[in-house]
Amino acid sequence: MNIRQTTIIELLGENQRIDVRNLAERFSVSEMTIRRDLTDLEKQGLLVRTHGGAVSAGKLRFMQSAIPHYSVSPEKEAIGKLAASMVSSGQTIMIDTGTSALEVALNLPNDASITVATTSLCVAQALYGSPLNVLLLGGFLRKDFPSLYGPLTESLLESFHVDTLFMGCDGANSVEGLYTVDLHVATFEKAMMRIADKVILVAESKKFAKKAFVKFASLKEVHLLVTDSNISAEDRMNIEEQGVNVLIADDK
Repeated sequence: MNIRQTTIIELLGENQRIDVRNLAERFSVSEMTIRRDLTDLEKQGLLVRTHGGAVSAGKLRFMQSAIPHYSVSPEKEAIGKLAASMVSSGQTIMIDTGTSALEVALNLPNDASITVATTSLCVAQALYGSPLNVLLLGGFLRKDFPSLYGPLTESLLESFHVDTLFMGCDGANSVEGLYTVDLHVATFEKAMMRIADKVILVAESKKFAKKAFVKFASLKEVHLLVTDSNISAEDRMNIEEQGVNVLIADDK
C-alpha cells in the first residue's frame, strides 16, 4: 500500500465509512484516483466498496453474502444519516432488518448509553466493536436474508420496550399502507411496532411505487417517514393527511 491507501485504512478504522468525494478533497487527487485506491484495497480484503465510498470489510460481510452486488445509493445513505441523527443519549431503540435500517445503524452516534435491539445479523455485525449496547434477539434464521424471526423472536419482544423503532418495508402505498414479501416477517413487524413509543419509517421514495405480498401496517401507525426528495407531491400529501410527519433527507 502507498501512504494514501494506508491513511484511507486508518480513516476507515476511525469512521467505519469513507466517502470518495471527501477523500479526493482531502488528498487533492481526482475521484477516479480514489476509486482505484478503493478497488485495490477491496481486492486485499481490507474494505467493501459501496456506492460513493466504502465501509470496513467486516461491516457488511453478511450483506455481501446475501446480496453480492449490494451497494448504497446516495438517497439511502442520506436517509440513514438523517434518521440516526434523531437518536439521543440514553435511548433504547430497535432497528429493523432492511438495508435502509442498516444505514441507520451505520450512522449512529458512538454513545455507550444507547442500547440497540435488533434481529438483523448485519446490524449486529456493523455495531460489533462499537461502544453501543447491542441486544440480538434469537429465533429462526431466514433463508433469504441474514436475520432472525419466528415465534420465539416474537415472544421475546413481549418482554421489551423501546423508545423508537426504525423500520423499513419492501413496498408501500401512500394510501393503503406498508408491505413485506414474507407472511412470517409481517407478523414480526407488527410485534416490533407494538413495543415502540415511536415508529420511524426509513424508506426510499421508490418504495411507494410498488406493493409487496403482505400488508403489515397502515401509515397511521407510523409517526415519521424519512425519505428522499424524489417522493411525489401526491404521495407526500396522502402520507401527511394520515398524520405522518415527512422529513426529506438531502443527498447532496
